[in-house]
Amino acid sequence: MRQNIKKQQGMTGMGWLTVLFLIGFFALLTFKLAPIYLENYSVKNILHSFEEEPLITTRSKADIRRMFMSRLITNGIRDLEKENIKIVKKPGILRIGVDYFVRKNMVGNIDVVVTFKKEIELVSN
Repeated sequence: MRQNIKKQQGMTGMGWLTVLFLIGFFALLTFKLAPIYLENYSVKNILHSFEEEPLITTRSKADIRRMFMSRLITNGIRDLEKENIKIVKKPGILRIGVDYFVRKNMVGNIDVVVTFKKEIELVSN
């Protein structure tokens, strides 16, 4: 019975350091990636807001791009450039697409790159 108690001593110092390192790493990853995904959620909401816009398919590409950029500024999104917004107009059909990436520095020279691509198609009635 005494020999079983000696074998159950718990985790060593290196074991605890490993666990703390892993917890710290995933916490840092969460703190760096959460704002990026929240901004992407706002971009998706902006895209879907065009579905409720009256007569959006009759507007010009420049008008739509201007509306999109003003909504980005209103929501505080600065990572998206005009070149990342693709607008395709055909008779009765409007496609608005957003294709962009965000690069965020993690630690030292280690970066995280996240890419996003979203497109909606609007049909005039």
